[in-house]
Amino acid sequence: MKTRAHWFTVLLAFPLWITPISWAAAPSSNPAEEVAYFEKHVRPLLVNNCYNCHSANTKAAGGLRVDDRNGLLQGGNSGAAIVPGSPEESYLLQAVRHEEDAPKMPPKKKLTDEDLAILTRWIERGAAWPQAETASVSRNKSHEKYETLRNEHWSWQPLREAKAPAVNDAAWPHGDIDRFVLATLEEQGLNPVRDADRTTLIRRVTFDLTGLPPTPAETTAFLDDDSANAFETVVDRLLATPQFGERWGRHWLDVARYGESTGASRNVPYPHAWRYRDYVIDAFNQDKPFNTFIREQVAGDLLPAEGEQQRWEQNVATGFLALGVKDVNQRFKVRFVMDNVDEQIDAVSRGVLGLTASCARCHDHKFDPIPQADYYALAGIFTSTDLCAGVRNKMGGGGLDYYDTAMILPQKENPEIDAKLKAEIEEGKKGVAAARSEFQRLRDSLEGSEIGPNGRPKRAMARQKLNRLERELLALTDPASHGPVALGVREAKKVADTEIRIRGEAEKLGPAVPRGFLSVVAFDGAPKIDPAQSGRRELADWLTHPNNPLTPRVLANRVWQHLFGQGIVRTVDNLGITGDKPSHPELLDYLASDFIKDNWSVKRLIRKVVLSRAYQLSSDTTQAHLNADPSNRFVWRHATRRLEAEEIRDAMLAASGVLDPARPDASPAKELPVIEIRNNGPEANKLQEAARASLHRSVYLPLVRGVTPLSLAVFDFAEQGMVTGQRDTTTVSTQALYFLNDPFVRRQSLVLAERLLNRSDLADHEKIELVYRRTLGRAPSSHEIARATVYLASFEDDASEGWVAQAAPTPAPAAKAEAPAKKPEAPANPDDVDQTDLTMAEESVQPPTPRAAAWASLCQALFGSAEFRYVR
Repeated sequence: MKTRAHWFTVLLAFPLWITPISWAAAPSSNPAEEVAYFEKHVRPLLVNNCYNCHSANTKAAGGLRVDDRNGLLQGGNSGAAIVPGSPEESYLLQAVRHEEDAPKMPPKKKLTDEDLAILTRWIERGAAWPQAETASVSRNKSHEKYETLRNEHWSWQPLREAKAPAVNDAAWPHGDIDRFVLATLEEQGLNPVRDADRTTLIRRVTFDLTGLPPTPAETTAFLDDDSANAFETVVDRLLATPQFGERWGRHWLDVARYGESTGASRNVPYPHAWRYRDYVIDAFNQDKPFNTFIREQVAGDLLPAEGEQQRWEQNVATGFLALGVKDVNQRFKVRFVMDNVDEQIDAVSRGVLGLTASCARCHDHKFDPIPQADYYALAGIFTSTDLCAGVRNKMGGGGLDYYDTAMILPQKENPEIDAKLKAEIEEGKKGVAAARSEFQRLRDSLEGSEIGPNGRPKRAMARQKLNRLERELLALTDPASHGPVALGVREAKKVADTEIRIRGEAEKLGPAVPRGFLSVVAFDGAPKIDPAQSGRRELADWLTHPNNPLTPRVLANRVWQHLFGQGIVRTVDNLGITGDKPSHPELLDYLASDFIKDNWSVKRLIRKVVLSRAYQLSSDTTQAHLNADPSNRFVWRHATRRLEAEEIRDAMLAASGVLDPARPDASPAKELPVIEIRNNGPEANKLQEAARASLHRSVYLPLVRGVTPLSLAVFDFAEQGMVTGQRDTTTVSTQALYFLNDPFVRRQSLVLAERLLNRSDLADHEKIELVYRRTLGRAPSSHEIARATVYLASFEDDASEGWVAQAAPTPAPAAKAEAPAKKPEAPANPDDVDQTDLTMAEESVQPPTPRAAAWASLCQALFGSAEFRYVR
């Protein structure tokens, strides 16, 4: 006997390609009469025969809801259930009529002829449905408050041609940036503090531009350079290094909420997300114009390309829209779609424009002049776009249920498949279909709970067989098996405006809204959307139009924040009414305008800022300054900042000399099957092990949501589920415990210690000086040398044994373990130890000697010091 669940599964097996029409397209002679007819005849019929399985208050089998019109139009996992005006095309009618090749619904009875006539008439006359009240769809809301805000709030006004003001101390500024800063200081009755010393300055700028400390040799070269452009030479060298893109690309990855899995209730990996990560890093190293960078991420697939390589790169760039958090366990497809659209709108509006447009999903924005209609004007662009993240929604899915190979971007659209492979695929499909049928039969019967010959329930064995066959078929059909693939977006087959959702509820449709942009920023020359396309290309052009003041302001403000510790507008992701006011509004417009004039070059903008005298100030304070401006809003000094999580880890690797500067191949997450990642399961443990073993820069560590590497999680790593323009900076006990106990810290301390002890050409006080240079970027004082000497001499054997027990090194791979240890030759420059062979330090699997343990303890103390963690 077939159960109701069985028949609905059969229903979903038939592909339905019917696309819902808009609300306004449904024919009706008298809408009020048709709604009354629905309430009197149709709704009771649906309630009595369908609601038990297909409503919001049930599991909604197959994702199909019949308790709202949009649920029927959108359908379940297989497509639309009704086509208003076309009864014969409506699969719902075919099912309830019990037609041949259609499932019999309801499964245990057939509707009467009268019932069938009611449904047929209802669909034929447009499938009328009561329409809920909604907010006005006006794109030009006449509300007095909105109009006032549009016209007066500073961030929505055109960029001003700000000229550098005159200052009293004309000798102090190095350029126009300094004139803006000094003019404000003079207005406040403040003087800037002294300039930073050269040792502090090179450490500061090297970390700021590359995320790494300067080597002792680089510091010495700068200190010995007496030329007037010595600092300019350092800046240009740093901007040209590949490490620049790794540092500043990571800043954008924070904004792009980069992660290698879906997160949310069912955490499913994105095995190919790393391609977007590498695209971002390369873009910053190439100094790709920022307007091009944004256009490629929003509409790369729609832009012209000079060759297949550029086309592929632009497709990869659209990963910006694909890699956000997704609730794949959402039972209703329409909710899944609209939640993803909301996430995309938030990423674009906050990340690029500094606006919280997502607040208008359910109602007109409470603070900014963004009516709900504006939100759905943007939403129409994204509902007309296929989200190719390789995942689908399915409540309670298992195995590969969430993997959607049709929603992946292959580098080559139609890879050649030979006859043999085609035959294997067809055979695999038959095997999977048979296994799925058997599993469903056992799931729906008591027989499934019976124990098989191997002592396991028959249902569990059937599921295991089904999973195995699905994996085998996937190996044959997965686009990733035939060449490079990426995650991103593409144009949808159906391009159309979308409706306002009443109170933000995906199924409750209001009037349709023409696709468009946010009316809060209006300017001449704004692009017009091609009705035959989604509108993403026009959106990309609107975002980067020279007359759009928000995009360059937001980027200039982000650059200032990363170099000074706080933005000119401190709320870097929110330039709206509830955001902060700029401390130097004219300076912000000057930077934004020059940014556009400089062809949207991020490197030139950064160079201009770090060469300012304001950037080169010391971090000194005075009580008078603190009383007048305790938060340093007016930039009378340079703010001390704690290193970010990646910088702390990378600096330890650099100091110990084992940092691998090469880019690794892909990501450890690439090898994960697209199945749910269990907390503390084997997949999560594998990723943590890969992170612990890696000697590459931290930007290349696996970043699956919920499985953040410990070395990053402890130090306020970016929130991967949302736009993060500025990370939190906390001081908590777990950070101190990390430096005290973590095997990674102890391992790098031991490696550095063994490197020092291998320097037989240096006396102990010279080794102490060298370890200070490598960890803190400066030479120690005579007092610090004396203190370290006493510490090393007094290091007790029992203390060293305790240190050794917690610092047991991890054996190296066999191929390296066999390499013979060789004693390094002393380098010509005692400060420059980068060429020293580290075979003994890295490959040693023996416990360190008491002397090595003592030196390792000293190195660990320096790693754990505030001076190591902070840049002044």
